[in-house]
Amino acid sequence: MKRKITWKQLFSSSVIRVMCIVIAVMIPVNVVTILLGKMAVNRAEEQFASETKGALDLYMLQVEDAMKRAAWKTQQIAVDDVDFAKINSKKITTTTEYYDELQSVVRLKEVMNKAIDDNIFAAGMYAFFPEKEIKIVESNYSSYQTELFEQINRIIEEKEIQKVGYWEVVDLETTDIALYVGKHQNAYFGAWFDLNQILRRIVKEDGSPQIQAFISEDRQIYSEKNTENIDLETVLKNPKKAGYIVIRTENKYADFSLIQVISRSTIKNNFSGMTQILSWSMILVLLAIPVILYVLRRWMIVPLNQLSSAMKRIEHGDTEFRITEKSAGSEFEQINKNFNRMLDEMSELKIDVYEQQLEKEKIRRCFLSQQIQPHFILNAMNILYSYEQDEYPLIQKMILCLSQYFRYIVNANTDFVELKNEMLHIRNYFEIQRARYPEEFFAIVEWDEELDNCLIPPLLIQNFVENAIKHSLMIGNSIDIFVIAKKMGDEKIQIFVADTGKGISDEILEKIKRFRETKQYQDGLGVGIQNAIERLEVLYEGKAELKIGRDRPNGTRVELILERKEKGDA
Repeated sequence: MKRKITWKQLFSSSVIRVMCIVIAVMIPVNVVTILLGKMAVNRAEEQFASETKGALDLYMLQVEDAMKRAAWKTQQIAVDDVDFAKINSKKITTTTEYYDELQSVVRLKEVMNKAIDDNIFAAGMYAFFPEKEIKIVESNYSSYQTELFEQINRIIEEKEIQKVGYWEVVDLETTDIALYVGKHQNAYFGAWFDLNQILRRIVKEDGSPQIQAFISEDRQIYSEKNTENIDLETVLKNPKKAGYIVIRTENKYADFSLIQVISRSTIKNNFSGMTQILSWSMILVLLAIPVILYVLRRWMIVPLNQLSSAMKRIEHGDTEFRITEKSAGSEFEQINKNFNRMLDEMSELKIDVYEQQLEKEKIRRCFLSQQIQPHFILNAMNILYSYEQDEYPLIQKMILCLSQYFRYIVNANTDFVELKNEMLHIRNYFEIQRARYPEEFFAIVEWDEELDNCLIPPLLIQNFVENAIKHSLMIGNSIDIFVIAKKMGDEKIQIFVADTGKGISDEILEKIKRFRETKQYQDGLGVGIQNAIERLEVLYEGKAELKIGRDRPNGTRVELILERKEKGDA
């Protein structure tokens, strides 16, 4: 009966995992390739549109310049030309004056003709004298002269024409024009531009196969019928949906714009070669997946499985097993050698662990060796010797305190003691010191009773109490010393040792900082402080906190935060 393989077991296989990794890498690569291709096409479209916009702006600038010059020229003729002034003002009373006026009309037509020759885009110029019903037109296109003046009359009736004139796009029967109408005294003058003629000229110069046209603000289109039979109105409503890009530039004198319609397919055709390369690249990447998986299996998965099998044998106690060293790639060959070397050194590692335990014990013994200092014993003996015979009760009390002190010191040969015993030892220490320095200091030792059975390192607090008396107590200047232990939550205890002396110096604080960073003993820094830091590091594995600093307004403050351990946990 075949055993059913679960999904969890299937995906625990290194082969399946590597395969999933390869596929997970290849698919994003293909997706990124596709996105990059699209980004390249979009970038090309933007670049093409930008270049086309620049060309259209240049064409429109030429048209605007021609319109500006035509308007200025007609205004100049109306204001400065003598013949225009004669026709506009002088009434005809005689035959001679009539012939003179005809000559003025001829000369005015010549002036207009010359002005048209100087303006390549202008289709014609005119002058209209309503009072005399004189219409002077100079143009290469005369088929729509009657329709032209109908539009001029309409504009004159609808608009209040100023001297500066007015431009309007006019739809004639045979063509579309941009018409300029100006006024001087009782006469009207102006010029017009044939939009279709200008458009044919631009298309001829541009040589672009794309569609170009003029449109007015109400989207009326002025262009020749395009060869592609494209519905421009539909395209302009939604270019993207129709598959086109529309570039537009507006005329600043009249309400029409020059547009160019570009097919997106034309741009994409320019990238057909790159698209094919990307497609073939994706196919090659997909075909390369099995080859990559085979190579990974041979060069990586098999050596990894061999290494995994060896580790399982070691876990089951076969420490004599060694991996057969053979060529499997330089990295795995080195790994196999290192693995075999690791097995050869396992026994030495056991010795290293034992040596670490010895080092820990050495630190503890070093600490204990510092506790019973000769000068403390001598001072205590001198105190006893100084008592008078009638001070026998004090001698008894001193001997009792010293015996309790030495008994605690001698028996403090474990890593942890109960907090209650340690605090009682501190009280006893203060009693001894009061015999040396009567009335010189006041000490308080307090702790929460529920912490009686909590375990702390022995003689740890005494280090800081001794420093308080040694460095803060001065003759004639009494100090207060506080030793307080309290719980900090349910898992930690907090111990304060504070005094009201002059306070620890910056030099000592700097040496403490350097010792913590370098683990090298500092000259001038007490052995007790350095020993306390090392003991806390070893016994609490770096989880204990020791803070030493100045207290306010004066004095030194030591704060210990230790993991709470009960007697049954030791």
